[in-house]
Amino acid sequence: MTTKPTQHPWSPESLFNKALVYLGEMERYAADDWRFGFWSSLSLELLARAALAHISPSLLANRKDWRNIYHALGHPPTAKGFKPSSVITAEVLSILKEVLPAFNEELCDFSVIHCARRNAELHSGEEAFAGLGTSTWLPKFYATCEVFLRSMDKKLDDFFGDPGSVQAMIATLRDTAAKAVAQEIEAHKKIWKDKSPEEQKLAREQAVVWATRHTGHRVLCPACESPAIIRGSRQGTVTTLVGEDEVEQKQTMVPSSFECIACGLKISGLSKLIACDLGDAFIATSTLSPAEYFGLHTDEELDEAEARGIASGEPEFEEDFNEYGRGEPAE
Repeated sequence: MTTKPTQHPWSPESLFNKALVYLGEMERYAADDWRFGFWSSLSLELLARAALAHISPSLLANRKDWRNIYHALGHPPTAKGFKPSSVITAEVLSILKEVLPAFNEELCDFSVIHCARRNAELHSGEEAFAGLGTSTWLPKFYATCEVFLRSMDKKLDDFFGDPGSVQAMIATLRDTAAKAVAQEIEAHKKIWKDKSPEEQKLAREQAVVWATRHTGHRVLCPACESPAIIRGSRQGTVTTLVGEDEVEQKQTMVPSSFECIACGLKISGLSKLIACDLGDAFIATSTLSPAEYFGLHTDEELDEAEARGIASGEPEFEEDFNEYGRGEPAE
């Protein structure tokens, strides 16, 4: 008699299947029932864990005990009474935000809040999902699920029974953002036009200086065409180019907010930025010295430390006992 092999509880397949079960529980209830939102939060967390496990189950392991990583790799326990411990949901979402470019700050913030509602529902007297209108969360729930599914090479119809309705709800997220941002831009265009030519000139000059001094991606404001700043979150891998005199590192930035001090326009959220053509990813470049990059001390730093050691009577670093001094080539 052969026993049926069981899947590892931290495998992407196990987590995805359980998320699917919880989604089924969610869809048993009407959208205005508190249990609809509650089960959605449980399904979302498991789908997030499945997406992370798809990259590697070891990323789910709580790093406080190496045995958790050992468990994640599929090995049997090495200690009696061992109970595997995984990372908290907030850390799961934080890792996914960094490694999945499509899981932007807007969707990550929603996921954190939605899972926090679950915690409040389970661990307090708060009725976190009662009276919660679906317009405030359901489109982002579907959009987040789509991102996680795509990261696992899955489609909406692998998870949802009515993928067409889900896609339509995701589209409303873009439409709502487009309408909202258009109104904001028009309002600030009016504010700008009401300024006198002298006020506009002074505000634009201040914006030039401000945009130059602040960290971010410089663009022209869609309301007043003054220099403005887009800030974003780092996502994806870092590209490193090591040269003779410097090390250059580049990383993709996904836009999250826009600010113009000339007319006062501020836009938050990638969906709104995309709606007004400010949602393109940009590259952040950092330049380091080889000593900074490799964690080395320069000759000047070593000389200063040695001088301080001589002055105090005690060296600040131990002798390295090299045969030749620094900067003296071997003969």
